[in-house]
Amino acid sequence: MVMRVAGKTTKLDLLVFLKRSKYLIPLLLVALLAFAGCAPQMEVTLQSPGNGSSVSSLQPILAWSCTEADARYRLQVASDSGFQNLIIDASDLSSPSYTIPSGKLTDSQTYYWRVSASKAGHTSDWSTLWSFQTPTGPGTISVQATLDGSPWSGVVSYTMHGPDEQASYSSVPESFSNMPAGIYTLTYSSGGLEGATLSSISPTPTQTLSPGGTITFTLNFHSQPAGTVMVEATLDGSLWSGNIRYSIHGPIKDSSYSVPDSFSSLPPGTYTVSYSSSGPSGATLASITPSPTQTLSSGGAITFTLNFHSQSTSTIVVQATLDGSPWSGNVRYSLHGPTTDSGYSVSETFGSLPPGTYSISYSSGGPEGATLASISPSTRQTLSSDGTIYFTLNFNSQQSGTVMVQATLDGSPWQTAIGSGTISYTLHGPITDSSHSMPDTFSDLPPGTYTLSYNSGGPIGATLVGISPAPRQTLASGDAITFTLEFQTQAKGTVLVQATLNGEPWSGDVIYYLAGPYMDTGSYVPDSFTSCPAGSYSVDYKSGGPSSSVLDGITPSSQQDLSPGGTITFTLNFVGILLE
Repeated sequence: MVMRVAGKTTKLDLLVFLKRSKYLIPLLLVALLAFAGCAPQMEVTLQSPGNGSSVSSLQPILAWSCTEADARYRLQVASDSGFQNLIIDASDLSSPSYTIPSGKLTDSQTYYWRVSASKAGHTSDWSTLWSFQTPTGPGTISVQATLDGSPWSGVVSYTMHGPDEQASYSSVPESFSNMPAGIYTLTYSSGGLEGATLSSISPTPTQTLSPGGTITFTLNFHSQPAGTVMVEATLDGSLWSGNIRYSIHGPIKDSSYSVPDSFSSLPPGTYTVSYSSSGPSGATLASITPSPTQTLSSGGAITFTLNFHSQSTSTIVVQATLDGSPWSGNVRYSLHGPTTDSGYSVSETFGSLPPGTYSISYSSGGPEGATLASISPSTRQTLSSDGTIYFTLNFNSQQSGTVMVQATLDGSPWQTAIGSGTISYTLHGPITDSSHSMPDTFSDLPPGTYTLSYNSGGPIGATLVGISPAPRQTLASGDAITFTLEFQTQAKGTVLVQATLNGEPWSGDVIYYLAGPYMDTGSYVPDSFTSCPAGSYSVDYKSGGPSSSVLDGITPSSQQDLSPGGTITFTLNFVGILLE
């Protein structure tokens, strides 16, 4: 109902009058504020840490927001909700966050905080009161031991790994206080009752210490009868005794220089025997039986047998050919097998070799201008007792060749020049090289398979679409091959930015940001951005637009793909605010 006072215009009359004219909406806002005699109120909203939550340190960051930009803030932190016992009273803060300095807070305490804002002589009310809980203090770690289920104390070497450090200790039981919360791992090194072994660490070797809590690591030992490891040897199947060097590895490590030998008073576990040197003269170690690694049970015994076989000497001959004819000269190669050796020339004979499987690897050298084509009859052969094997390195002479690299742009020859663009590519093959010029020629190259890899650059505004006839080609002796990098220009596109108000086209000042392969800032709509490279673009609205309106969306999407030579349109859709 509209009520009117005779001879006077009421506030309601003014609202009805202004509402009927869509061109007077801004005037309506000014008139209402002036008529009411009020201004927008500043309000501070606390953000983090959440109300009633626990913080992880004694120097937490307090954060808030304000309805007014560029305000100054006053922060109060107290140990009571009435703020009689202030811990912090910080004024004239320019940022909506504050890191509490060290030494201000204590463990296991509840603190209350609030914030007010000031701007242009106006000060807001205090924000809603929030609280947070500080973490509890350090905890305690106990390390103890049992022997066959009963508590035991003595010398034990172990290491504690924790959040801050790694430390080693040498006895149990032991207690560690003032330990920071976190994950701790206990690793056993040595010690405990003689004749006993560690069976477990309970409840687990890795535990989590909570703030102010306690955890216990228990090293559980079990006594057990000692066992024996025996080491013996055979020569061609018969027992043999004499000087030999070997080592045993396991819960206990030891070594010896003769067989047979025995190692007693050993704890159970897995043991391995490794042969070092010596043994029967002229013989080689063929095997360790029943296995180089065995498991010793509690109070048991195991035997390692080193089996040697006598052998006669054999010979390896290394020779070479050039284009099928015998050739001699400097060549570097290596022999691998029961005996390893190296050679620096051919022909060469290696005598007094033990039988077995040998392989040869070529390193360098050979006839000048020739390449190694093959090793016959094989790079790997078996040498029998008193036998001879031959490795023949077969070289082929050859003429050097040429590799040419060129480029095209839209089918026409292209070359590097000032202002045309730079380029980088690499040639891989028997010889590897790179260049930044186009065209370019690589001469005096040995025959073989070459691959051209494009690195970067090329004609400005163009992309590489292929390498013809292929990125990988074979260069024959004395021949030439050509790699052609094919580039194509990419047509530029257009990005349009326009706006609507309540569904009708609208033009005016709007601040927005265009992001993509081309980036720019716009301040007016409609507007167009031409010569844009293809790719994904997005529009980010910043401010402005029709008065007394809000942005309702960007259509068809705030992110679109621009094709080469194409056009995309971003429409900022504003909706006017209807004042009741």
